[in-house]
Amino acid sequence: MAVSEQEELPTEPTARVSELAELSPARAALSLAWPGIVEQLVRASGQTVVFAFIGHLGAVATAAAGAGLQFTFLLFPVFNALSIGTVALVSRRLGEGKRGEAASIARQSLVLGAILGVLTGIGFALFAGPLLVLIGAAPDVVALGAPYLAVIGGFNVFQTIAIIGTSAMRAAGDTRTPMVLSFGGTFATLVISYVLIVQLGLGIMGNAYGYVAISATFTFLTLALLWRGRAGLSIAGGPWGLFPSTVRSIMSISLPSAIESLLFSLGLIFVGGLVMRLGTEAYAAHQIVIQLESMSFLPCIGFSSAAASLVGQSLGLRLPDRAMRIGWATARMAMLWTSAIGLLLVLFPATWLSLFTNDTGVIAAGIGAAVIIGLAQPAQAIVFVLAGALRGAGDTRYTLRITAFNWIVVRLPLCVVLSAVVGLGLAGVWLGFAIDYFVRAGLLALRFRSGGWQRLRY
Repeated sequence: MAVSEQEELPTEPTARVSELAELSPARAALSLAWPGIVEQLVRASGQTVVFAFIGHLGAVATAAAGAGLQFTFLLFPVFNALSIGTVALVSRRLGEGKRGEAASIARQSLVLGAILGVLTGIGFALFAGPLLVLIGAAPDVVALGAPYLAVIGGFNVFQTIAIIGTSAMRAAGDTRTPMVLSFGGTFATLVISYVLIVQLGLGIMGNAYGYVAISATFTFLTLALLWRGRAGLSIAGGPWGLFPSTVRSIMSISLPSAIESLLFSLGLIFVGGLVMRLGTEAYAAHQIVIQLESMSFLPCIGFSSAAASLVGQSLGLRLPDRAMRIGWATARMAMLWTSAIGLLLVLFPATWLSLFTNDTGVIAAGIGAAVIIGLAQPAQAIVFVLAGALRGAGDTRYTLRITAFNWIVVRLPLCVVLSAVVGLGLAGVWLGFAIDYFVRAGLLALRFRSGGWQRLRY
């Protein structure tokens, strides 16, 4: 898997891996998680402000941008899956002291991401309009949303490469560099979005143009820093060709995650079509509640990333018991954070919704959904963190089975029944989401406790 595809003899773990191994599981997890949490908070705050710019353009603009962004969830099978394979393999190789193999894996993940990003971008550029029609968007929403989706989806290759690159940094134990990059990117996004959307009056297309420009800049900076080296990992000095054995290792972890992400994305699109039939106000409220949910699970993303990297490193160090302790310690910390955020959503739902829109009909439609997702925060924390820990161990086939079961048997049927049959409308859709989180949390906890993931070899 190294440069010549011959197995590299173990040397010593990197200084960063050794440093983290000396810390308690909780301290190690917090050391990696807090920059990720800050990064996600900064990024989400920027997205929130931009979405507020769009929200004040009216319900049609909000629905059009929301529909376009929802289809970008289809990109998750590209960059999310490859980033998971990158984290699992790079972190384990660095724990084993195989730096050359870790660098080779990172380079080849970036190449695979570039290829798939270009191919999917062509698809979005060509079929943006038909995709929006497919979910039942009204003609005015399609007219506004199609060019928006064509731009943000068509140039997704930049975001794909950047996410894989920063994932490699996190696998090496460097979560601060992605945080600093996000600070700069978010500030630039706010300035450009304000100028293009508000000052120049370009509407949601101003957001699309600014998004692509910032993504491209972020990508080039990420690659430059990886070339110089971060936390003992450098992509310089080796070939960029695709080696069959390395690709097989990456894909053995990434493909199940790709299928899982695809199922998740298709499920969200199905739900989006269901909500679209509840009316434009309900759909606009649904998009705002999605933004609120995204804000609520930001700490989970940081803790999930930390758990994945530390579990992979611990397995590389041949410390499976430490990997187990890291998973549970990280899940407990994430639950404390998200429970506090969930309480705020439960107590002040209208206040949070009003940050995105001044349309009273949209606010009224989203109150029940916002309260429900606030109550689901503890389960959501467990889902994020334990799934991240399992993926860090390479146990992506199990997480795929859980996702398939929950979407097909739990979430989608409940969303239909509770919203349409019982008549709860948008609140029924989000109640289906909440029940799904609790069921999935239980299944993931059982798997993690079993320890079967410790015996996987990659």
